[in-house]
Amino acid sequence: MSDSAASPTRLRATIEYDGTSFHGSQLQPGVRTVQREVEAALSKLFDRRTRIDLAGRTDAGVHATAQEIAFTPRRRWDADELARALGAVLPDDIGVRRVRATAADFHPRFDAEARRYRYAIALGGRRRPFLRDRCWSPAWPLDPDVLARLAAAIPGERSFGRFARAGQPERGTRCRVRRAVWNFDRPTFPFFEIIADRFLHHMVRYLVGTSVEIAAGRRPFDDLGRLLADEAGSRPVFPAPPQGLYLAGVRYAGEWSASPGLPW
Repeated sequence: MSDSAASPTRLRATIEYDGTSFHGSQLQPGVRTVQREVEAALSKLFDRRTRIDLAGRTDAGVHATAQEIAFTPRRRWDADELARALGAVLPDDIGVRRVRATAADFHPRFDAEARRYRYAIALGGRRRPFLRDRCWSPAWPLDPDVLARLAAAIPGERSFGRFARAGQPERGTRCRVRRAVWNFDRPTFPFFEIIADRFLHHMVRYLVGTSVEIAAGRRPFDDLGRLLADEAGSRPVFPAPPQGLYLAGVRYAGEWSASPGLPW
């Protein structure tokens, strides 16, 4: 750390975490969250209380391979030195991928152009104890062609209110989904990838859960289209469990914060 009294620089970091033992990413009283742990680590390094801003909120049990945060230290730090120091004091279920300087007014949430999520599934209908906190293992066989056709219907700008646990009255329920696709490169471990300008609460889990129900023949194929069209009378959506979901990147000024990937 420099001993100069130069004005502080706004810093941006890309972090990853295993969400299994967290009550989500956002600060909440009396429970363990990602924000609480990162702020405690930075406060220790900077010797003062430090707050961070996050690019997006992840719920309890949801993971991130590329969450973006920003903060302003009291003094100037070398970015690589801070990445090493922060990684050394964080708990084992949070890692630092990169630290870099950014604009003084940068906000990881409000400056984001798009976010990328991936949802991982293990097929085969058997229990997978070593992956129980990393993916979802549905009990039913799934038709990959049906999953692909369902994903193709999702992109576009529309209300996703039928796929939200809670509304956002100040911002509405419209989202612009730029990409939605199932990847079957590893046939027994497919994943769903979706990119959008914003996401509603539980939106990805509802889209995945409902698609899986349809691909398993447990609800009509046309249900997804009716829900996307916000038609009344459709059965409520089915949420996929949280452990298969990963925040896998945030885009700023045309550049993704990290390359996509899953940690296994």
